[in-house]
Amino acid sequence: MLAIALVRLITIQGIDTADYAAKSEAQRSRTIPLLAQRGTIADRNGIPLAFTVEGRAVAARPALFTDDAQRRQVAAIIVAGAAGAAGAAGAAGAAAALTVDEVMAKLTSGKTYVYLVRNLMPAQADAIMEKIASLFDTDHRNAVVTERQDLRQYPDGSASAALVGGTDYDGNGLSGVEAKFDTKLAGKDGSRVVDVDARHLIIPGSARDQVDARSGMDVNLTIDSDLQYTTLNMLSKYVDLSQANSGCVVVMTVADAQVSAMACYQPGQSTRETGNRAVTDSIEPGSVNKVVTFAAALEKGVIKPDTVLNVDGSIDVGGITVHDAWAHGPIDMTATGILAKSSNVGTLMVAQKVGPDAFLDEAKKLGQGTRTGIQLPAESSGVLPAQSTWSTSTFGNLPIGQGVSITLMQLAGMYQAIANGGVRVAPSIVASTSVGGQTTVTPPGSSTQVMSPTNAHTLLDMLRGTIQSGDLNHRGTAPKAAITGYQVAGKTGTAQKVDPNTNDYSQTAITSTFAGVVPADNPKYVVAIMLDDPKGNSPAGTTSCAPLFHDVAAYALRAADVPPSTSEAPIYDLYVS
Repeated sequence: MLAIALVRLITIQGIDTADYAAKSEAQRSRTIPLLAQRGTIADRNGIPLAFTVEGRAVAARPALFTDDAQRRQVAAIIVAGAAGAAGAAGAAGAAAALTVDEVMAKLTSGKTYVYLVRNLMPAQADAIMEKIASLFDTDHRNAVVTERQDLRQYPDGSASAALVGGTDYDGNGLSGVEAKFDTKLAGKDGSRVVDVDARHLIIPGSARDQVDARSGMDVNLTIDSDLQYTTLNMLSKYVDLSQANSGCVVVMTVADAQVSAMACYQPGQSTRETGNRAVTDSIEPGSVNKVVTFAAALEKGVIKPDTVLNVDGSIDVGGITVHDAWAHGPIDMTATGILAKSSNVGTLMVAQKVGPDAFLDEAKKLGQGTRTGIQLPAESSGVLPAQSTWSTSTFGNLPIGQGVSITLMQLAGMYQAIANGGVRVAPSIVASTSVGGQTTVTPPGSSTQVMSPTNAHTLLDMLRGTIQSGDLNHRGTAPKAAITGYQVAGKTGTAQKVDPNTNDYSQTAITSTFAGVVPADNPKYVVAIMLDDPKGNSPAGTTSCAPLFHDVAAYALRAADVPPSTSEAPIYDLYVS
């Protein structure tokens, strides 16, 4: 036995020395992560929309508890501390709902390490730990510990909640900008190696091999917080007033397609729950899409603003009969009048002059069927049917905005192109980013020439007719969109929704849209609006988005100190006597 022991001793001390030293080192050393600071998110003026503060989580090692009585004492302290912290800034609302039984379930789960409560500020965690400390002797004081847990703060409240998005307990982006830029916002964690004793306590002075953490990238959005708040407030009131299911608004600058505000609202849901539907959801646009037909017609040279067409009350296309929204017999209308009065029949007459190939080419140039590239997750591309899939009646739907689907962001981009001399710029929601104190301004998005500057200017002129008031020969479909002192151009839209029960177009449910440019004589903003099934017999008294456009656009102009138009808009003849 002595010989065996001697051989074993020689083996351990002489032959396997390195192996056992490595095992000892592995048992003794610990690599401690050094958490990186997540980058901030701010609006265009530097107003913080999301930032990180240091917080704490309280965790436990159930095996180090003496008995269930001790566990229940700890559970009671945790619940009381969490309830007291729930009303404080940074505490999770769910913490107030903790019960002793829930904490006991964790402490008796048989797991090695469990989290008892999260989202505490350091002082709150310290107060809890002070009460718990007296329950354990020195050998078991690691039964309950605290961990650093960074807390994400959103001081803007609900107005930009969907845009900014949110993070999970571990700081990972779940939605919005937080998700789109998750890796860059997160930065890179560092580390430090330390030695621990038999009770897993760090041995003082043993720290080594430190790799510093690198803080995450800061992001400044193009959003103006004041405009965002006001737009959401106006939208929510109008959705409620019109008894619509939901609604969205996009405010975009014409010159560089930066998104100044983007708000969506659905009654009964928070802003974050509603999400960024202006980007993720596609709709059939209705008559706002008629600008595709008129842009193609101007580019092909088959119409001028004062071109006269004899328009009947209905037209047959591919075996279907399309009617105007109002009953009438044959009447002479100008091309401007067809657009301003939103005549389906007149638009299809223009489309027949254009032809399917030129129409489809213009639709693609205006961005239909393609994602805009906005820096938000889950963007929809909409649906622009391939010509190979068209039926004989398809060209009776597409030119008037049915049978095609686009997002509200795509719609805003279409009108941005018209207002920008025919140049469509890919929209952006990020103004700049900063890393290590170095700021990088986001360059303008890629640009596409969708029509000539001359024809774009002509189409913008024609869109003024929609806003005209006066007698029947001069009144467009949206005089309520007019803004005192400013020229306004725009287009209304009403699309039948598909009935999910019949998979056919509903005779009652609609999507109401509006897209407008202000000031029309010196474009600054595009405002695009969608309302899901507003009711004409509601307190709003109309299904039109025009009144909401007036309110949002007027506020945006005032807030940006945009000078009034230097002249009144010209008056166009819509009918020809």
